[in-house]
Amino acid sequence: MSKQTEAPIAGLTQDDLEEEEWISKSQLKRDSLALQDLGKKLSALNAEQLDSIALNEELRDAIELAQRLSNKRSALKRHYQFIGKLLRAIDAEPIIQAVEEIENNHRNSVQSFKLIEHWRDKILEQGDSAIHEYCLQHESADRQKIRQIWRNYSQAKNETKQTHFARQLFKELRDS
Repeated sequence: MSKQTEAPIAGLTQDDLEEEEWISKSQLKRDSLALQDLGKKLSALNAEQLDSIALNEELRDAIELAQRLSNKRSALKRHYQFIGKLLRAIDAEPIIQAVEEIENNHRNSVQSFKLIEHWRDKILEQGDSAIHEYCLQHESADRQKIRQIWRNYSQAKNETKQTHFARQLFKELRDS
């Protein structure tokens, strides 16, 4: 008997079976868990971020329910499994890319925030030399205003006033 005439599965020849890609049960489980994790990430997003992602109504409702179930562990676990099931039924790749973009934007804003904090602390500690260094790197910065805020900070008598000027300096650095 030739391979072409054998039919181990009704209607399929051996060549047809070899062409189909075989996926292990472990891989299917990993994919399922990855989609559940995606559901967790979606549930952690705020309404504005969710609006920026193209989601069908059923999936959107499931995510909103997961946000309301935040204090019920076993129910939430089952619900994430349900969200994973909904994600398996659709093409999740655009959703994955949108979530990654949101996470990258968040990461960038955190890095930017930390950099501004670094410059604020450096200017408050070192004064004119740090202001000069900052203005060399940021041409749009208002050197006079930054220097005035630093002087006010240095001359402040109590901690409350110093905190006020430190915040004012942070805002100025963020806006420049």
